[in-house]
Amino acid sequence: MHLPFSPFYLLLCFSLFVACSSPTPAPKVAATLVPPSPAIAITIDDLPGISLDNYQEVTDNLLTTLKKYRVPAIGFVNENKLYPKNKLDTARLNLLEAWLAAGMELGNHTYSHPDYNRLTFEEFTADILKGEFHTKRLHAKYGQKMRYFRHPFLHAGNTPEKKAELEQFLAKRNYEIAPVTIDNSEWIFAKAYHIAMRKKDGAELKKIGESYVAYMQDKTAFYEEQSKLLFDRPIKHTLLIHANALNGDYLDELLDMYQQRGYQFISLANALTDEAYQSKDDYVGRGGITWLHRWAMTKKMDKAFYKGEPACPEFIQEIAGIRE
Repeated sequence: MHLPFSPFYLLLCFSLFVACSSPTPAPKVAATLVPPSPAIAITIDDLPGISLDNYQEVTDNLLTTLKKYRVPAIGFVNENKLYPKNKLDTARLNLLEAWLAAGMELGNHTYSHPDYNRLTFEEFTADILKGEFHTKRLHAKYGQKMRYFRHPFLHAGNTPEKKAELEQFLAKRNYEIAPVTIDNSEWIFAKAYHIAMRKKDGAELKKIGESYVAYMQDKTAFYEEQSKLLFDRPIKHTLLIHANALNGDYLDELLDMYQQRGYQFISLANALTDEAYQSKDDYVGRGGITWLHRWAMTKKMDKAFYKGEPACPEFIQEIAGIRE
C-alpha cells in the first residue's frame, strides 16, 4: 500500500510521538511550614540565695547544671542578702561574681524584696536604687550593663498611677521589665523541701522533687495552650524559679523535662524579641500574675480562658504549711 508521507503527515506523527513520550508532570506538593522549636528563657530570682540554704552549695549546683545544658540564664539579685548581721559578706559577693564568670547575667530585684503594694512610689524606687550598688560594679568589671528589673512578688502597681510612675522611672534608668509567662508555686515546693531537709527525710525529699518536676511540666503545658489561644502560635516563654536548695538539687531534672518537650534555652534578651511581649498590658491590681493573664485581661478574654490551671498538690501544701 502506498502511504502519503506529506510534510503535514510527518509533523503530525512527530507531535504524537513527543506527546506520548513526555513524562507526566508530577503533582504539585504544597509547601509544609515547619513550626519553630519551642524556646524558653530561664530566670532565677532571689540571688545569691534563699536564706535557709547553703549559698555556696546551691550556687555551685545551679551554675554546674546551667552550664551543662548551655543555658544563658539571668539571676535577679537582692543585695540585702549580702549583708548578714548588717555586714558585707565578701563570700556572698563572690557568689554573684561567679554567675557573671560563668557567662550568666544579673538583674535588679530591688535591695530588700519589698512589696510595692505596701510602699509609696518614692520608698519603692529608693530600694531599687539601693539594690544597684554591687551588681552594677560587677557588671562593669565584666564589660556589661545591668539591663533588667524584676518586680518582687510580680507586683507592678496596685493603682494606675503607681504602675505608670514605676514604668516611667524604670525607663529613665534604662531598665527593661523582666516579664514572666510561666508562673508557678515553686516557692511552696521549696518550703516543703527545706522542711524535709531539716528532718533528713530522704524519701520525702525525693517525693517532693519528683512531684515538683511533674507539676512544672503540667504548668508549662497549660501556659503553652494559653499562649496559642492568645496569639494563635507558640511564643518564646520566660520561666520564673528561685535560687534555693530544691532547684539546686532538681534543676537538672527540670531542664531535662524542657529538653524532652523540644525546648531550646535562650537568653531573656532573645525571648523579649517575640512580638508577644509588645502586647498591651492594662492590668492593675494587687496580684502578682503571669503576663499571659495580664495580656488576656487587657484583651478581655472570656473567663473560660483561665480555667484548668494546675494546682500545687495538696500534700506539698500540707508539708509546707502554706495554702496556695
